[in-house]
Amino acid sequence: MTVLKDKTLVKRRSKGEQTRNQILTAAIEVLATQGIKGTTHRAIATHAQLQLSLTTYYFKDIKELVHEAFVLSSTQTVSRAGAAWLPAFDLLESYTKTQLKKIALRMELADKLSEMATNYLYSKIKHHSTELAIEQLLFTEIQISPKLRELAQIHKQALILPFIKLCSYFNDENAALDADIMLTVFTQLEYRNLVVPVDEINVDNIQKTVERLIYWILQLKR
Repeated sequence: MTVLKDKTLVKRRSKGEQTRNQILTAAIEVLATQGIKGTTHRAIATHAQLQLSLTTYYFKDIKELVHEAFVLSSTQTVSRAGAAWLPAFDLLESYTKTQLKKIALRMELADKLSEMATNYLYSKIKHHSTELAIEQLLFTEIQISPKLRELAQIHKQALILPFIKLCSYFNDENAALDADIMLTVFTQLEYRNLVVPVDEINVDNIQKTVERLIYWILQLKR
């Protein structure tokens, strides 16, 4: 009897978590298209194809729902961004510090890193435009609440860490400054292309910008 009761509780909890995640996912998508003012319980319920009573049951306060949607989107973005740079770090770790100082190797690495970064940016713009739109919204709406401002700071700090690590291979003294410049340029490339139809994205322009930046980071002349 107890076992059956436990299984029923687990099943209910699992279904409840699925519904909660369904609401948060819908909230993210509504935020991306309607902004914070257009993100209401009714709009989210309609988008999620759920009863309005369910969204208000799981999230009585719309501000709480919006904040948790931002948190979920931020977590997904940061996780994906961190994983994207792992092949670059594996490549760089295969060389010694002495080897990394050689100009010929730096030229080779600059081309490889530029290609990796360009592919990453294009994939992010093409396949994760919703998360990008949420990120942009997060940074532009930080005055709405201290909690959003704090989340935006945490989000940016998490995003910049891989860039600092990458830059430290070539200029440890100014790695944080170089990383900030690199993140800023990449972010602008992403946001600028959000409004461009996928089949009209100028990948060549992205690549040239990325190459110019990475050659500068690696202290090379292009």
